[in-house]
Amino acid sequence: MASTALMDNVSVWAGNFQHNLGETVSKLALQDYIRIVIILGGYCLLRPYLLRLGGRFQAKDHERDLDQDEMSSAAAMSPNSLRGQVQVPEDSDDEEEGEGGGSTGTDWGRNARRRQRQMIRKILEAEEKLRAEEAEADSDKDIEEFLDKS
Repeated sequence: MASTALMDNVSVWAGNFQHNLGETVSKLALQDYIRIVIILGGYCLLRPYLLRLGGRFQAKDHERDLDQDEMSSAAAMSPNSLRGQVQVPEDSDDEEEGEGGGSTGTDWGRNARRRQRQMIRKILEAEEKLRAEEAEADSDKDIEEFLDKS
């Protein structure tokens, strides 16, 4: 039922578009056609030059040195410089947990923050465990070459 109404709307829109486009094109004079051709031709001819000009400005902007204000801003930091520096947020709301018996409307996000911290801790612990196992396996391989195989 809903798809038939949708199809009816689409067919009405298509008919309106076809009718309006036909009426518009039939009413164009020679001057209007010339104007359209000039605009489209100018766009096609000038577009490569405008793109090249924009590329030069962008290259100059990328090559310039950053001043101290830009260096100190957070936007100047690259994501790669932040990798490996994951910190678990402090448990600031754990002290308040014992005081109030039930949850109120003001602390509705506390459990979500706690779950997020626990998830981050688990991920970090798993990563540390994996790195320790890899380091242990590498050290065993280093020692293995010196052992006698008799």
